[in-house]
Amino acid sequence: MNVLIYGAGVLGAQAYHLLHEMPEFNISGFIDDTKEIGESIFPDQKVTENRETLEKKISKEPNFTKDYGLALAIGPDNLAARWKVFRWGFEKGFDFPNLIHPRASVDASASVGKGNIILANATIDHEVSIGDANYLDIGCLISHNSVIGNNNFLTTGCATAGNVKFGNHNFVGMHSTFTDYVEVGDENYFSAKNLVNRNIPDRRKILTFLDQKSLPI
Repeated sequence: MNVLIYGAGVLGAQAYHLLHEMPEFNISGFIDDTKEIGESIFPDQKVTENRETLEKKISKEPNFTKDYGLALAIGPDNLAARWKVFRWGFEKGFDFPNLIHPRASVDASASVGKGNIILANATIDHEVSIGDANYLDIGCLISHNSVIGNNNFLTTGCATAGNVKFGNHNFVGMHSTFTDYVEVGDENYFSAKNLVNRNIPDRRKILTFLDQKSLPI
């Protein structure tokens, strides 16, 4: 499959290297709404489109979207923008393949939606359900019977115990852990190394103890 990477920043570079581990995909260029078309991203790749030029191309070539998949590589600073691009691409008819590193482990019983990026050494346990447009960084663990909604961004080493439920549009800092049966709502922010052992509603900022206080030496 020919793939256009949407986002030419840090996450775009991550997607570029991931796709090179997956011979079934061919990188056809980068889409970016903040960089100049023609700007070099890697020696063999440049920005080829932005959303405006894509809209024009699709209007002239309705079958264009059938020939390309999109890799969603917009970072976590604006999760709303990530989801907006995903919905736009989906409505235009683009496919969003799941990009799963060959060294990630996804149980055969797990359900994985569209447009997810799952990096090396991540583990998706049995009976897990993962929605669309999620990002699971290196070494993430999603344990049995857990549910991850849409457009969640879990950074390096995050882990859930069994039967954890995530809503949508949550950011989780490195090495945070969620204990059994915890439920997380929508649009939350968790700083690094959190131990979350209670339910979290919508739109909360959860900091670790060390983030909240400066302790004497």
